[in-house]
Amino acid sequence: MGALTDYFRAVDAASVVETLERADGGSPLGAGPPVFDGVETKHVDPTVVLAMLIAAIRQVQWRVDLVEQVTVWPASPVPGPDGPEDEDDPWVTGPCRRHAAGG
Repeated sequence: MGALTDYFRAVDAASVVETLERADGGSPLGAGPPVFDGVETKHVDPTVVLAMLIAAIRQVQWRVDLVEQVTVWPASPVPGPDGPEDEDDPWVTGPCRRHAAGG
């Protein structure tokens, strides 16, 4: 088993948050017609593998900051070392993080 990751294009972070809240954190690429244009992947981390693919497509040299990661969901603050205060917090119940990649 490995990390499953969704990569997709969205107009802005607000549309991603709205979509994920409606789907209770479920993939916007999952069942039914996808909400965003994208792909579901396994073992494709954004810093190395995705950035190498983007570098090859753009015909530029790979660098560690080629892909910017922004946490957009859950919209609640990232919990501290003691974890979230609420056991129903999406950081506990849902997929831990969704990223919008750009760069």
